[in-house]
Amino acid sequence: MDDLSQDAYFWRLIHHLVVNENMVALKVKSNEKEVWLEQEGVNETTIVRLFRRNLDWTNYITRDVEKLAQHGEKVRKQLRARRINFINVYISNFLPVDSYDQTLNKTYVTKNKRLKINSFIIDGEFGNTFGIRNLNETLVCKLPTIDAKEATNPDKIHFYRNEVKTISEKKIEEERSIFTYGKPLFTYLILINILIIFALMEYLGSSTSLLTLIEFGAKFNPLIREGEWWRFFTSIFLHIGFLHFFMNSLALYYLGSAVERIYGTPRFVLIYVLAGIFGSISSFAFNSQVAAGASGAIFGCFGALLYFGVIHRKLFFRTMGVNVIVILIINLALGFTIPMIDNGAHIGGLIGGFLASAFLQLPKQKRSIQQVFSLLATALSITGLLFYGFSTEEEAEKLQLINVQISQELLQQDEVEKAYWLLKEVASEDVSMTEVHFLLAYSEARLGLLKDAESNLLITLEKRPLFHEAHYNLSLVYYELRQYVDALRSVEKAIELNPEKEDYYDLKRIIQRRLAEI
Repeated sequence: MDDLSQDAYFWRLIHHLVVNENMVALKVKSNEKEVWLEQEGVNETTIVRLFRRNLDWTNYITRDVEKLAQHGEKVRKQLRARRINFINVYISNFLPVDSYDQTLNKTYVTKNKRLKINSFIIDGEFGNTFGIRNLNETLVCKLPTIDAKEATNPDKIHFYRNEVKTISEKKIEEERSIFTYGKPLFTYLILINILIIFALMEYLGSSTSLLTLIEFGAKFNPLIREGEWWRFFTSIFLHIGFLHFFMNSLALYYLGSAVERIYGTPRFVLIYVLAGIFGSISSFAFNSQVAAGASGAIFGCFGALLYFGVIHRKLFFRTMGVNVIVILIINLALGFTIPMIDNGAHIGGLIGGFLASAFLQLPKQKRSIQQVFSLLATALSITGLLFYGFSTEEEAEKLQLINVQISQELLQQDEVEKAYWLLKEVASEDVSMTEVHFLLAYSEARLGLLKDAESNLLITLEKRPLFHEAHYNLSLVYYELRQYVDALRSVEKAIELNPEKEDYYDLKRIIQRRLAEI
């Protein structure tokens, strides 16, 4: 068999596999004697390697398979595949002169068992050989033959080669177009939006202030229970502190851009908002703390990418898949180990983003019954979370802690009367926090309710006798009530507990002078 005939069959076979069997050209060596094709539509990653070479001896096949295994392991890692099945096809004018049956009939498996190689030789009359019959069975398809006229026509080789090249380039362009369907316009708009809001919060108060967060629309369960449902939406655009703002902005820049490019702006807007609201509702159901941030929506971007991975599994793992999954696992693990992280919002956003993507679907994806089920699952999930959130009573201790923190901020802003009424409400319940009575006494003293302040300070000291600041404040109250002996006794106790406070000594001297004047 002459070289021209086998060259023609080499390219005819590649052409058939690409055009009729929907294989994808992964690699074409510069000498165009070796081509790697990936077989799509199978569970295990399968690569067909076609090698045009005349084989004299079997030991060449043995050495070549070993080299292929080394190179194949690198390709496996590049494709992010757990395992690869190589179908290694030699197209030769003739068979090796020595015994080759044992080499071809034996499957080569690497030590880590993640790569196996089955080899075949095609020779003779344009592929009508024992090798081609075995290859037909392995690939589960009928491979082509060519007639003598076609085999001796150089133009046919150029035709097959050019068409394979055109189809491969078109396939590459189609894959590239999947990642460039849209432009990240909304992502940039969100980034600008959250930057402006963060700057306003810092200018008008502080992004770490509970009062400022609640005023700007953070998720605060008591107010949501009173009908302020809009907080499920507004909380998506707020952040608590610079680090929170910076990390979420960075994540949004990369994840949001990727998702918006894949799904397009209209779909991305809905995915982002639905995932964010889903995360807020999940936080409402499982977390009683004041919460804010784009984390739920950002995890929704993870969900959108995971849905993309379900639809384009091989492309997903070949490009971003492993990195996305690893980063997602790390973030979820941090959420379970660090108490301050609102993992309810993260998981809710992740699920919301996946369901929203399944409902909206990828561009050019055919409509299916799956959309109806996804929409139904989204509606049922949101309804269930809201029902659970509204039917579950808030943990009194956590709610008290929030109110105490808000009261402290009100006192710092000299909003004494507002703090007083809030603390009165907290103190009317069976509270275990000493700080409630201490702060209430402080606000009462500022409002001139000295006897009430005295009572609450005594309650504070009954619960925490070594609270030196309470002794000091009680001394001030006694001084205003002109009970100078009691005032002196209290300030001396404060000094005993904390002898480093100069204010305590100053008050003691004032009281002593007042006693000396009597």
